[in-house]
Amino acid sequence: MLRTYSQTKELFYLRLRVAKDDAYFIYFTFESNEGLCYYSTADDSLKGQFRDIEVRCPIEWKQDLLNLIQNLKTQMRIDILDETIFIDEKKL
Repeated sequence: MLRTYSQTKELFYLRLRVAKDDAYFIYFTFESNEGLCYYSTADDSLKGQFRDIEVRCPIEWKQDLLNLIQNLKTQMRIDILDETIFIDEKKL
């Protein structure tokens, strides 16, 4: 049975690392897939030559997000630094 956010309040979380010069394309791609996920740039990566991007989506869209990232990996280097599922405490 498919788990859904409305049932479980679970979010899928990724922390990605990309080259600073590639970050704009990642942002553009996430924006063009409106509603799939939301993201933010980790403040501690703003001074380096890379960007750490924190991405979250409802649990039922986990595979869609991973498929999108796998496709992007054919075009640029993307490192997955962290991957987890957590309960959205704000919605309880």
